[in-house]
Amino acid sequence: MLRRFNAALYEAPPGARIQIVVDSQGNNGVKDARFQYGRNILPRETIQGLPGCSFTVASTRDQFEVGVVFDPGAQGSARYDMFEVENGVPSSLGKTVRNSSSAPLMAFAIDPVASLAAAAPMGMAPAGSARGTAPTAKRTAAKKTAGKKTAAAKKKSAKKKPAKPKAVTKAAAKAAPKKRKTSRKRPK
Repeated sequence: MLRRFNAALYEAPPGARIQIVVDSQGNNGVKDARFQYGRNILPRETIQGLPGCSFTVASTRDQFEVGVVFDPGAQGSARYDMFEVENGVPSSLGKTVRNSSSAPLMAFAIDPVASLAAAAPMGMAPAGSARGTAPTAKRTAAKKTAGKKTAAAKKKSAKKKPAKPKAVTKAAAKAAPKKRKTSRKRPK
């Protein structure tokens, strides 16, 4: 089962079998798509009467792409929607492409995450987890780097010098009433 992490990233256990289909609307009956996972072009299947594919989640992060075909006579509002089929039930993946889009392509990365075995519903984090995944090496390194920057920023702000007395004097002088200068001429 795929779980949405954000618009460009989904997570699934490595080795999980995934089925994806696309459905077109307003495309004059044309339903055609090409699927690719990582560097592999996937064989096209018909799943529940729709163009689809099946694949196994790799042990490394890979890109999943679907290229669709629009009828030349279809309006700009014609679209394809992407679904995952699990146990015969299609679930929307929130991916759509319209005929008016610049490219007829839908894509996202799939991150293999072993901790999804006790997965909550799509988009929800399991109990006791802030993100719903175990931190990977990259995520852990990013957190450490962010922590170091915060500590460095704190040290830098602590070293700031207090305002100079001149600045206070100038400000106080401006606020104080001005004294009249009387000019005395010296006799010649």
